[in-house]
Amino acid sequence: MNYSYTKKIDTAYTSIDRSGRLGLVESMDINQDMITEFFGSIGSDNLVLRKQNNASWVYTRTKMQIIQLPFWNTKTIAKSYVSSKSPIRLDVDTLLCDENHHILFKAKTQMCAIDFVKRNLCKISDITFPSDLESETSAVSEQYSKLKTEFNEDDFVLEEKVYASDTDFSRHTNNTRYVKYLMNTFGIDFYDTKTITDFEIQFAKESTAGDVLRIYKKKSDGHQYDFMIKNGEEIVVKAELKYSDNPPVLPDYFGRR
Repeated sequence: MNYSYTKKIDTAYTSIDRSGRLGLVESMDINQDMITEFFGSIGSDNLVLRKQNNASWVYTRTKMQIIQLPFWNTKTIAKSYVSSKSPIRLDVDTLLCDENHHILFKAKTQMCAIDFVKRNLCKISDITFPSDLESETSAVSEQYSKLKTEFNEDDFVLEEKVYASDTDFSRHTNNTRYVKYLMNTFGIDFYDTKTITDFEIQFAKESTAGDVLRIYKKKSDGHQYDFMIKNGEEIVVKAELKYSDNPPVLPDYFGRR
């Protein structure tokens, strides 16, 4: 059976960045919230897994392709569904569209379930999950990137401390906080003169309140930045961001400053 979850979302003022459009961090928030609510709708969110299976869903990677992020007050429609299923992993696609069903961004997220006690991967057939769920065609045709860029201390750009407010239900740093840490490495000029087209993030380890994370950034060939976040000697996150040199254009109702 095909399962999916759809929700109408107004682009709130608190979710836009300097360009007046939905920000990258907030786009990732939508992706995460949609997946969580989708899993809640099929009776397989982390509240259920913790109670019934002593397990939790974790994200391993997300790839997002951005066509045109919506301005403040834009009415949008989001949809999430499973696009790939293996014995231990799922890919979940999230699409954000305008009212005319034009895609604004599309993302796919790879997920697996972890046993709290053994700390190993759970078979999806062994946890609370619809056995009749069938995958649908992914909207993101590209495979996940390898992210093999090597970094050294010359690439260190920023240090971020994890506070309790950065952690979530799992007691670990919320996935989208890492995106915010990465975006904090850019100055005003980047936001005012560039437009993000693609973003991918891969999660290797967990961090928690009190950890001090070191962020590394390297400019690649073309319009791309590569990132790494370390907690001590452990790699926590790797990511890449692609952009165009087309500056964001504010609509007239924002006025000129």
